[in-house]
Amino acid sequence: MAEDKFGFDEILKKLKQTQRSVMVQLSNQAQNYFVKSFTKQGFNGVEWDNVQRRMQGYKAYKYPRARSRTNPILVETGTLRRAVSAMNRTAEITDDRLRMVVDLPYAARHNEGLKGMPKRQFVGQTDELTQMQTDKIREIVDKIWQR
Repeated sequence: MAEDKFGFDEILKKLKQTQRSVMVQLSNQAQNYFVKSFTKQGFNGVEWDNVQRRMQGYKAYKYPRARSRTNPILVETGTLRRAVSAMNRTAEITDDRLRMVVDLPYAARHNEGLKGMPKRQFVGQTDELTQMQTDKIREIVDKIWQR
């Protein structure tokens, strides 16, 4: 057997050991990115459509719930935002796959714009998130190669 002058065996071993850790770090990074949507009131550079409770001429504006007119767009009770904040704890992580889900019945309606509701996406893979994740992976792999 040939001598491993470059330490490939050691590097492969380290890569295998960090594979799960990398997926967890990517999960945390994505979750933080999605939570920022609620602060920015938009997603991927696109602002969310305004809500009726803030627009004159609508019943929701005339008879708002307490303080709801000043609440952020997708934050009425905070349940959706908290569910997004907890995505990394419920993420399905395997060696080669990361799946994050917001398991609320109305989350898909907001994210995809179903049943007459305007699309107010707050979760999804974007070019910016992909670049952030690629940079994170490169950073981790560079540390491994530096031995």
